[in-house]
Amino acid sequence: MDHAALMAEWQRGDPAAGNTVLSDVYRELSAIAAAKLAHEPNCSLSTGELINEAIIRLSKLTSMAISSRAHVLAMAARIMRQVLIDQARKRNAQKRYHAQVTLQTDIAQREMPVEILELNERLEELRAIDGERAAIVEMRFFGGMTLEEIAEVLELSVPTVKRRWQASRLWLHDRLMR
Repeated sequence: MDHAALMAEWQRGDPAAGNTVLSDVYRELSAIAAAKLAHEPNCSLSTGELINEAIIRLSKLTSMAISSRAHVLAMAARIMRQVLIDQARKRNAQKRYHAQVTLQTDIAQREMPVEILELNERLEELRAIDGERAAIVEMRFFGGMTLEEIAEVLELSVPTVKRRWQASRLWLHDRLMR
């Protein structure tokens, strides 16, 4: 059974279908969660807790058709991003703490530490300008997805995704440096 059918069954309440989907993508979810938490030294979540929260939220998406393995990963990456943002906001409200992540900019092969809340604000700016480009950044940065996987989810060609990723990365870098 393909991922679309398995996701549909899971969303209708079949736990066996959910277990099949999750066992297939668990390694990638672990890698995504570990990478994101590595840049959040003061985050109280463990990798397992971040994955579990993503799985819980993913299982509640009953009105969204998820069509492929890449789409599952894209949704999980988006959910993990939101969990980390929620955690940063909570810490910020409690302690006036500003969580930082490291943004791989590929500009002069350097990493740029960025506050996750600031990154979220810039992504929301980009989403207002072009939602598709924001989705590409989100899947690539938060999901660690390949250009091919993103192209599959967005139903675009790989060269188109590559061009939009490069332009979006430069735009984001410019906005974060202001």
